[in-house]
Amino acid sequence: MKRLAAPLCAASAALVITVMPATALAAGTEDGAALVAAQNEIIDELAPLGWPGQDSENFYPGAAGHASADDATVVWGTRGDARSYQVEAKCAQFLTASLKHAYTWATDAWFVDGIGFRSPSSEQYYDAFTDTSDGGALEEMSDHVTRPSAQRVRDLHAGSVIAVKYLDGAEGGASGHMMTVQSVAPFERDGNSATQEYAVTVADSTSNPHGVALASRTSPHWAFRDTRVEGSPGLTAKEWSGAGRGTVFIQADATTGRPTGYWWGRNEAAFNTVANRPMVFVDITR
Repeated sequence: MKRLAAPLCAASAALVITVMPATALAAGTEDGAALVAAQNEIIDELAPLGWPGQDSENFYPGAAGHASADDATVVWGTRGDARSYQVEAKCAQFLTASLKHAYTWATDAWFVDGIGFRSPSSEQYYDAFTDTSDGGALEEMSDHVTRPSAQRVRDLHAGSVIAVKYLDGAEGGASGHMMTVQSVAPFERDGNSATQEYAVTVADSTSNPHGVALASRTSPHWAFRDTRVEGSPGLTAKEWSGAGRGTVFIQADATTGRPTGYWWGRNEAAFNTVANRPMVFVDITR
């Protein structure tokens, strides 16, 4: 199944992100655990609202009938009070807000010193994560962000961050996409011994869920259900936007382990090569 519209994910360098309340975890947390916890909290606490109940509190600006907006609002509320949580953010904005909520070191000053922007776009994140020059962005961020040299898909783990840059353009002016890894598992998709595919469960904010929601009981989407889908097998299914969890399928070279491209979801036909949409993996080190 192929989407007619590409998932959107763009952010302006001048964005102002509201993160409240800012109850950050202590510095020193290893391997992105605090980032995963922060994103899971907001996704899981909103879940009891269901769909379409969540749509007023959790959405991607400019998608699914919502007006586009430059500013983002991401609120961690009181556990057990779903409506005290809120996500009105694109993917890069959601990641930035999550980092700021999870880590005391992730301040406006840290982002400006390392990346050059208080609220980087996906493209700006990607460019920073791939800037390995002496005194470059990656070196400036090296106290809290590292880029594994092997860049193997199989080495991704909970808390790894994936930055994708769109060189081929995307509907809505998206510059790329940002995702936080939750789990990784081998998944044979194309039957080609020269490649190995992986099902990578991620948390992100997107205009379209990962995978096309079809009511058919036999749809492969249901085995990798995205939290932004309303319905169930055999019943009406509808897609929503905003923060959630889904599964992206990344293909790797069987010899090097490096990514060669990805499918947005299990039943998405479009394969995005790294020539058109390169990706880079980084880890939150402390």
